[in-house]
This record gives sequence, C-alpha cells and structure tokens, in this order.
Amino acid sequence: MIRGFFAGLMCLLSFSAFSYGSSCGNAVPTNDVNFCSSFKKVATCYCTSSGLPSGMCQDMNMLYARMVSVYGSLDKACAAQPYTTKQDCLDNWNCYRLGGVDSRGRICSSTKKPCQ
Repeated sequence: MIRGFFAGLMCLLSFSAFSYGSSCGNAVPTNDVNFCSSFKKVATCYCTSSGLPSGMCQDMNMLYARMVSVYGSLDKACAAQPYTTKQDCLDNWNCYRLGGVDSRGRICSSTKKPCQ
C-alpha cells in the first residue's frame, strides 16, 4: 500500500518535474554557472507541488533514488515525463549528479563538476 502510494506520487512528480510554463519555471541551461542552484530549486518546487512533503524534496539524492526506484532507471523516468524532452531530462540529472559534459557538448555548470 505504501509502496503504491509513493509510486503514484513519483508518477505525478515525474510528469510535472520540468513542465514548461508552470509556476515552478525551468532550470537554466546545463552550462550556465547557476545551473546547480536553478535545477535544485525547480526540482524541489515540482516535488512539493506533487504533494510530497518538503522534507522529502530537499535531498536531491533521495529524490533521484525515488525516481529510479519507481521507474527502474533514469532513462525510463525521463521517458515517462511529457513536459520536456527525454534528453533534456537526462542531461539535467546527469549534469547535476555527475558533472562532465552534456549530450550537446556543453560543460556542466561551466566547471564540469557535479552539483553535489
């Protein structure tokens, strides 16, 4: 029952996580110096907007783990949300967590360093 509840909440979160034109806005591009703070702010906003308590939305590692737990992989989670391209979703999460260079060759956060 609880697992189903969290699966439902994560489904709502993934569908709204990066919606264009919503009150939570969008993160700046992955190569922007302010990407890390922007992505965390937007992801946290959509997480709380989905109904999860804000305490569960502040830890980006836990948020990522919940998405992967529900969908089985980041690839599947990004494919399930309809508001941005799957590749943008993958680039955002990978830049935030791992740093490096995104799929377009842009340097993550202008430093190649992960956000965490």
